[in-house]
Amino acid sequence: MSAYWVARATVRDPEPMAEYSAIVARLRDRYGFEPLSRGVRVEQLEGERQFREHFLHRFPSMDAALAMYHSPDYQRAAELRRAGCDGCELVLLDGGDSVAG
Repeated sequence: MSAYWVARATVRDPEPMAEYSAIVARLRDRYGFEPLSRGVRVEQLEGERQFREHFLHRFPSMDAALAMYHSPDYQRAAELRRAGCDGCELVLLDGGDSVAG
């Protein structure tokens, strides 16, 4: 069952973010995720907008997403992300079997 990696950030320093992106790109085959969207243009329909950039990746499973997140390689990348952003948020969303119900 798929899982979705939803990240929102406000990038302050593009240099560490470039290194972050390079590390994450190298992890793509190992953890089998697919980038679905990198949205800078966002229409905030409700609530206060807190972040400028939005990212969506699909993983083959929640376990694969968690394995990447907890890997030493990603934890190094996460340090770079935190250093390059004024704020960030990361959540995993279980794809579920059905959204009907």
